[in-house]
Amino acid sequence: MDNIRLRHMIRQILQESPTKLAVPDKHLTMSGKMVSFGTKACTLDLEHRIEDAKHHRDCCPGRTDAREHYNGLLKILRRQLRASRKIEQP
Repeated sequence: MDNIRLRHMIRQILQESPTKLAVPDKHLTMSGKMVSFGTKACTLDLEHRIEDAKHHRDCCPGRTDAREHYNGLLKILRRQLRASRKIEQP
């Protein structure tokens, strides 16, 4: 089975699973463009968002609410990035 076909099957299984693993159909990029979740454009956008959030977090002093906020945001973005990479379509 080729790689494209396997990724398509994985994406279909994730979308049809009864638990709905929070895999969205679409992703809104920072430029305002809607792209399918799991595409190269989605993955690149998530990587840029993570870099941006890390920059802003690192500007915050330690043990502040703002730093905790960015750490929470980074946790969510990294989770989305892992999910996107699992089903990324070449």
